[in-house]
Amino acid sequence: MRHGNRHLPKAVSTVLGLAAPALAAVLLTSTTPGLAAVTTAPPAQDEVSLHVPTFVAPPAPVVHRTAAKPVVKAAPKRTAAPVAHRTTTTAVRRTTTTSTRTTTTTTKTVSQTSQPWGVDDYPYRSQSDFYATDKWGFTERQCVSFAAWRLAQHGRAISNDDNWGSAYSWDDTARRLGFTVTSKAHVGAVAQWNANESGAYYSKGSATPNGHFTAGGYGHVGWVKQVYSDGSALVEQYNMGGDRSYSVMRVKAPRYLLIG
Repeated sequence: MRHGNRHLPKAVSTVLGLAAPALAAVLLTSTTPGLAAVTTAPPAQDEVSLHVPTFVAPPAPVVHRTAAKPVVKAAPKRTAAPVAHRTTTTAVRRTTTTSTRTTTTTTKTVSQTSQPWGVDDYPYRSQSDFYATDKWGFTERQCVSFAAWRLAQHGRAISNDDNWGSAYSWDDTARRLGFTVTSKAHVGAVAQWNANESGAYYSKGSATPNGHFTAGGYGHVGWVKQVYSDGSALVEQYNMGGDRSYSVMRVKAPRYLLIG
């Protein structure tokens, strides 16, 4: 005979799931017909809780709407009219002033206007022989002989054997022999002019140049005795005026030879 309640454990298991076999055994008690023995129910176990996650629909996304900005068109820039640069040409008038300058040449009258200071200690000052030569090979009582004597007097003797020649060639000879030729005056230097060359001249006692000295066709040389702040020099010399005599003058020579 089939007992209809035998299917209860299965039904319970079905309801509670396969995870509750012990609960089905409890339901089979001694009151169940047809069972020879009573099965002791296992100790009570904790209730099994099934936590089923509840589906929660996600919130609808919030759409942020950005208001469209009105498009503002930039106003066209105004371009300034080009500025015309005008060039003004101014005529410059040049005024040429012609001044009359006193020129001192190598004549006998010029030597009479020479500076009054200086000592004529030249050893050949009384020589009357126009062709006599000194110990350095130069014609006595000429500018070249006096300059050579002053150089020797200061320990810087030269010899005409080196072809110093006339005064106009002394600058070239000085360069050839390695001596300095400069436009700056130095005490002890030889002031030198080429043929017909001029230089500023200071008349007797003048502090500023008021004339020009012009050498003759053979040039001119002299000994620098003193140098002034404006660059001029006090020059000792012989035969400056063509009279074979001693004189002193304040001038600016074209060049100065640093010999020795």
